[in-house]
Amino acid sequence: MKQITKVRKSVCAMANQLRKAGYSLKDAFKKAWQRVKLSMTIRAAGTTFENRQERLQFLQQFKLEDLAVTLEREKENKFDSNAIQIVVHIKSIRRRTVIGYVPKGLARELSKVLDMGIQVKATLMQIIGGYGWKESLGALINIAV
Repeated sequence: MKQITKVRKSVCAMANQLRKAGYSLKDAFKKAWQRVKLSMTIRAAGTTFENRQERLQFLQQFKLEDLAVTLEREKENKFDSNAIQIVVHIKSIRRRTVIGYVPKGLARELSKVLDMGIQVKATLMQIIGGYGWKESLGALINIAV
């Protein structure tokens, strides 16, 4: 019963943010339910800033099952008050590193869900890119509410 209440709260929080973004009430709830029922695969934003390219390159040597991902709110971010960091935990060496952020549009909705204390699961699907000398690395993250 507790899980159903959390799901409903998540849907309402997301739907309210979608409504503010211009969706009709019906479409906002429909999209929010889809996001909660299904998992979403996103491309991490901000992977080319600071030394995140080196971090992603370092992470490529590990198996995906040796890496855990958490999403952490960064309320004091000066660029976006809804910012959500994507943090990868390397189990074998007990280290963690920020590899990027949840894209701004989704972060606006998801931040409300995280602020309610509702657990959101994230998984690193793949480190992508880096094929040519000037192509940067990125990360595909699966998110499930």
